[in-house]
Amino acid sequence: MKMTKEEANRLLRRFEIPGGGEDAEKIRDILARLLALRAISLGELQTARDIVGRKEGAGPHAYLFLAAMFVSLREGSTAFDIARKENQRGALLADACRRRADGEDVTSAAAELRTAVDAEWDEAVKAATPLAGDIVKKDARGFWYFDKYGEAVKEVGKAIHDRIGTTDDVLSDAELDAVSAYTGRDKDGNPRDESLDTDQRLAVRAAVGNRLAVVTGGPGTGKTTVLCSILRALFAKTGLTPADVALAAPTGRAGRRMGEALADQCAKAVDCGEDDRRVRSEISALSGATIHCLLGGFPPNWVHNAENPLPHRVVVVDECSMVDLLLMRSLLAALRKDCRLVLLGDRHQLPSVDAGAVLGDLTKLLGKDDASSGSFVELKTSHRFTGRLKTCADEINEGKSDAILSNESRADGDTWVDPPGETGGGGCFFHRLAKLDESDAKGRKQLRETVDKLLVDWAKAHGLGKGGRLAVLADAAAHLGKPLEGLAEADVHDLFEELDKSRILAVVRKGPFGVEHVNDLLLKERLGRNPSEPLVESGIPVIVTKNSRTLDNGDVGVTVKRGKGDVIVLFPRGNGVVACPVSQLPEHELAYAITVHKSQGSGYGDVLVVLPDDEDHPLLSCQLVYTGITRAKQRAVILGTEGALTHAIGNPIKRDTGIVLA
Repeated sequence: MKMTKEEANRLLRRFEIPGGGEDAEKIRDILARLLALRAISLGELQTARDIVGRKEGAGPHAYLFLAAMFVSLREGSTAFDIARKENQRGALLADACRRRADGEDVTSAAAELRTAVDAEWDEAVKAATPLAGDIVKKDARGFWYFDKYGEAVKEVGKAIHDRIGTTDDVLSDAELDAVSAYTGRDKDGNPRDESLDTDQRLAVRAAVGNRLAVVTGGPGTGKTTVLCSILRALFAKTGLTPADVALAAPTGRAGRRMGEALADQCAKAVDCGEDDRRVRSEISALSGATIHCLLGGFPPNWVHNAENPLPHRVVVVDECSMVDLLLMRSLLAALRKDCRLVLLGDRHQLPSVDAGAVLGDLTKLLGKDDASSGSFVELKTSHRFTGRLKTCADEINEGKSDAILSNESRADGDTWVDPPGETGGGGCFFHRLAKLDESDAKGRKQLRETVDKLLVDWAKAHGLGKGGRLAVLADAAAHLGKPLEGLAEADVHDLFEELDKSRILAVVRKGPFGVEHVNDLLLKERLGRNPSEPLVESGIPVIVTKNSRTLDNGDVGVTVKRGKGDVIVLFPRGNGVVACPVSQLPEHELAYAITVHKSQGSGYGDVLVVLPDDEDHPLLSCQLVYTGITRAKQRAVILGTEGALTHAIGNPIKRDTGIVLA
């Protein structure tokens, strides 16, 4: 619920935050701004009041310091490092307000807040000294923590440190060769035998020879191939059974996809005899689950913990960039001491939604520590993700934008010119929008109309409009009668393949460049109107936003109309399908466009990444642009101003987690 600064101020006076005096009035004004702009909650301010009330000598400025700690935690940092960002606290709080503005223009209010905070920040740092103790702590490095997160940082660091070490299992060259050959395709699509590259072989050796293996790599570097080889080697060498192995991921969708991809990879393995066929059959039967399901129960009262560890001898976690600090702590605590842990992910992707950047921290710590170097391997060679897409992705990680800006997709008037693909790999294009002055209302209106036209043209070109291929295939699926789980792949393969041929990825939810506007625009194009109930025809993409018994948050399906008023949504599930009547869908949204965050772990043929018109929007980052374009298998197009793109690429997300291996 939105509130004005005046309403927030009256509320804070009721809770006596803080007391009287000139300093107190200035601090209360800042806190009221933060509360009104939704950068901090009333509950957090009440906690600050309780902390200050227990500390003798803590004055009004201590509230500002604690508010900054809460905001920093919301922004993903578990450690509050005032030395590194000492002169940026006003910017931190102002950007947090703009991130949570949800489509509102709060630029002016955020700028006023920044000025007010900067004027009081030195006093806030001085006022922090009496706070150190039980709930708020300061370590020897000068990092400040809320107690729960400080303890989690220590526990994760210690658990990783204690897990570093070799096993008695060492792969011979012959054993490694036996699990390294797969059947691939040449440039003409003909089958050919392929073997693991040097880095992939190192990763297999690391996972077999160490109790901890962290394997990172971008798209197409073969993380699933490596995992298949790791499990084949362990099953053959250590006598593993399927019950000894757990596959997990942060989301149900990612866990399910890991199991499916692993089965596909096992099918491509070059046959090494009867024992290997049995092993690959057992591996193919493994299914992935969420880390939450693996641990059981609900946080913090997990079924599996240090007193009741998981029974597995090998635990594999995919998409580790999405795992937050507290969840990683719980997982590490629940492992047997002799359990192998294999962590897979792309360290350049967006970090977890909740606090922490565990994969990023571990790759830095393990990569520079000679004693633990055998536990960390980075896959550098992409076997699928090539051409300009890879060039652009690599440059983004280096903070460069030249490769994207030099490959511009042009428009003929306001009509989309579909950029051609590239021989030998995927394409990456920039569709440049003009930067307009805020006062040019007419120009901004024309620009938004042009962008709407481009979005509609993109949808038509990818078969998403009325009479488009997605609707045609969805109508064809209606003849199946009442679809049930387990339908043959051939029945729905073309429909789901069409569904994933393209996706629009937006940075923000609200406003003319946000997910909600794009979905409303393209639904109107599909139906010719704005209905009160959107899911009334075939061929409308839908994304689930809350877990249910049969569907996971992030599952994307498509509507099928079987008769008057009888519309269901089909979701892919392995070689089959899950069918859900519209009336029984869990919380959901349209999915012509989804946020870049929601797209993590997914892949589409073509991707259109829509940047906001606010060129210095605080959500723009190099990790966001990288994650967006690397969802594409064939082509990515970035739609935005040059200023927005260059700001994003020059703005890496930096989180202070504070993990040390000790």
